[in-house]
Amino acid sequence: MITRTLAAIETAFVRLAEKKTLAILVAGLLPLVGRALLLPILPIPRPAIQDEFSYLLASDTFASGRLANPSPKFAEHFETLQELIRPMYASKYPPLSGLVLALGQKLTGQPWVGVWLSMGVFCAVLCWALLGWLPAVWALAGSFIAVLHIGIVSYWTESYWGGTCTAIGGALLIGAMPRLIDGPRVSSALAFASGLAILANTRPFEGLVFAVVCSGWLVFQWTRAKAKIGLLLRRAVLPMALLLIPVTAWMVYYNFRVTGHALELPYVAHDRQYALLEPVLWQTHERPAPAYSNAFLRDFWQADRDTKQKAHRQILAAHVWDFLLVVQFLIGWPLAACVLLVARPLWCDPIARRALLLGLAAYVGPALDTRVWPHYAAAETVLAYIVCACALRALRNAWPGLEGAYLMWGALIVFALPTAVGLLAPANRYVFGSEQYLTDAKHAAVEQQLAKQPGDQLVLVQYGPRHEIYEELVYNHADIDGSKIVWARSLGAEKDAELILHYPNREVWRVYEDAGVTLRRASQPPASYSSRLRPTK
Repeated sequence: MITRTLAAIETAFVRLAEKKTLAILVAGLLPLVGRALLLPILPIPRPAIQDEFSYLLASDTFASGRLANPSPKFAEHFETLQELIRPMYASKYPPLSGLVLALGQKLTGQPWVGVWLSMGVFCAVLCWALLGWLPAVWALAGSFIAVLHIGIVSYWTESYWGGTCTAIGGALLIGAMPRLIDGPRVSSALAFASGLAILANTRPFEGLVFAVVCSGWLVFQWTRAKAKIGLLLRRAVLPMALLLIPVTAWMVYYNFRVTGHALELPYVAHDRQYALLEPVLWQTHERPAPAYSNAFLRDFWQADRDTKQKAHRQILAAHVWDFLLVVQFLIGWPLAACVLLVARPLWCDPIARRALLLGLAAYVGPALDTRVWPHYAAAETVLAYIVCACALRALRNAWPGLEGAYLMWGALIVFALPTAVGLLAPANRYVFGSEQYLTDAKHAAVEQQLAKQPGDQLVLVQYGPRHEIYEELVYNHADIDGSKIVWARSLGAEKDAELILHYPNREVWRVYEDAGVTLRRASQPPASYSSRLRPTK
């Protein structure tokens, strides 16, 4: 009975895999449908991490039809983490993820819809990429592993700072490579160039390393095959150039609009203004401290410097831990154990060996950071699923009879059951742990309360001695003056009074955060601060 059931499942799976276009569509639709069905019990996530607010600023800016916003009056009150306030008010991050969020915001009013759609695109592109490397049935198997493990629920789907867009770029490069090696085609060249453009506009540094590794391998294979130069120029190089030249021109223009310098990335401009230490291994000398406009920013960037210095001192342990975190996120421990179990046949498999070597070489990019989160290594995502699919194939082929089938299905069940059971577990949705993430969602909780108040609001934020340095509440929309709720940092009675006069028609509130949040009207006398949100009437 079990044998007949497994045989029937395999037959149906093979039939689906052989219809390649349908397989790609199914791989892309499954995460979209799966996550949509969970919305009643897992609603649209609220932002909490400082980086998320920066990406949402980019989304709001692009959705408003602007590349950047003018620096606001009283800018020191609005200066915050991971955002530029001068020379323009904008996100420090590369623009593509913000554009994807802006698409969701324009279509539905919810930037998260962009996150949701991008995961569907990624899983479809992943399936297409794997079909260039593997037989159809194994390509689909690797795609389904990705759908179940990260496609439906993961911190890439439950936050606004995940690595899905970067993973799409990496999948386009990896998927185009074998097709270009077999014979240069315009479609494959455009896919490769699109991957390069996406990486440049999501993770420029790590993407550059990944692009160099992939391009180097491609040139090596062309040289080895003695490909005709004229054919390569017409069918590969020229189509890539026609796509990449306007993309590069747009990037230069975007940099100019945000930083005032065509070749200065917003991220670089931000670090130059605020960071005391670069987040890369070769930067060990502290910069001169800038003149921070308030104590919170000074304390944060000093703490950031201390964290980076500690990571430098414990670099081996930190990177081993980070690598394990990347592996756990992408494939989970059951499949990682499966890969180790068949390590020898995997190394003998030329496809798996090539994927492993490319992945290790490309991992140099994120490894040059002092710390590595999974979205730093997102470009290599497709290589992880190539290796997983090859590991399942190695198990299936280890014994030609029923033993091999049972072994492979057993490995899939051991992977699928805990993954499915833990799908809604908070630990599966937050890279920093559910407790800290939910604690950090204070900005959204206060804003939800103030949104119910009539008229426009001005919120002055002050922190106490027990405030967690990585929590920040001062985040605003792209059009600060036009927002219903304006968040501002309290900078003392005199400066606060000037800001209040600038917004004469807004009701003024004060938020005091000290290991808990208290919200009260500014006109009221100070009261004892509680450890929970409590608007005082």
